[in-house]
Amino acid sequence: MKISVVIATYNRAHLLPGTLGALAAQEVQPSLDWEIVVVDNNSSDSTARAVATFVPTTTVPVRYVFEPRQGISHARNRGIREAQGSILAFTDDDVLPAPEWVSRVAAAMERWNADGVGGRILPRWESERPRWLTENRRPSRRLAIMESQEGGYLALPFKHLPQVWGANMAFRRDLFDRVGEFDPRRGVVGNLLLRGEEIHLIERALDLGLKIAYEPSLTVFHRIGPDRMRKAYFRRLEFESARGEARLSSAGPGPSFLGAPLWRYRDAVADLVKWAGLALIGRRNFDRELQWWASLGSLSGHW
Repeated sequence: MKISVVIATYNRAHLLPGTLGALAAQEVQPSLDWEIVVVDNNSSDSTARAVATFVPTTTVPVRYVFEPRQGISHARNRGIREAQGSILAFTDDDVLPAPEWVSRVAAAMERWNADGVGGRILPRWESERPRWLTENRRPSRRLAIMESQEGGYLALPFKHLPQVWGANMAFRRDLFDRVGEFDPRRGVVGNLLLRGEEIHLIERALDLGLKIAYEPSLTVFHRIGPDRMRKAYFRRLEFESARGEARLSSAGPGPSFLGAPLWRYRDAVADLVKWAGLALIGRRNFDRELQWWASLGSLSGHW
């Protein structure tokens, strides 16, 4: 088996058929053997039935696996162990891969002589975007939108785009033998919006000298519904993701209070002052507000 497409899913039986349908419609040369592995991450909806309904409609081998340990990292790690491919491609249950995606995963690996590749994640808005969402940069990045047209190898530290993110990434199997699997302490857990599992994996790979490339022709479409076009969603996302990262870090060698380094408090106060100052003069800046929620989440994680 050349490629295994691994989809971790949790309570999205209403979205999963779209992803599976886009995979069934892939334009793949007959010589390329590939499969789909759906990892049900302890769903309580009709996910199993959705997969069972899909299987007879395609000639692509499909396997359904149930992973009871909650968390996308647990689910992806189960997919790694169950998959038979020499290349493991990952996408999400709210994503529509372009028709040539599977073929281009294999081509990108060869083109870049890489241990891992990723590509564009373009938005598919399912309702009209509110004005504040189009005017602020931070929410768009939090929606995992990656539109860069410039290909190249990734390098540390990750200060600039493009990067490789979970909705559109693939790795050679032996990368996991060298780097290890996804860290179960990171990534979405049920409805808890933690993040960073794929970035942490890629950082470990680059630290070992492995090559990860960004290939813009490798394209998927991220379906974004109205539930993720609300300010409350982004506030919770910033808080919970920052909280999760801080829980995995120490206060460091400097002075601290209640387990958090003093510089975290200074940053939180500074972010609050900047946001409040702009609000007082009538300049609403949602990016600034989200930065304050992230600072507050970091403090909470240390506490």
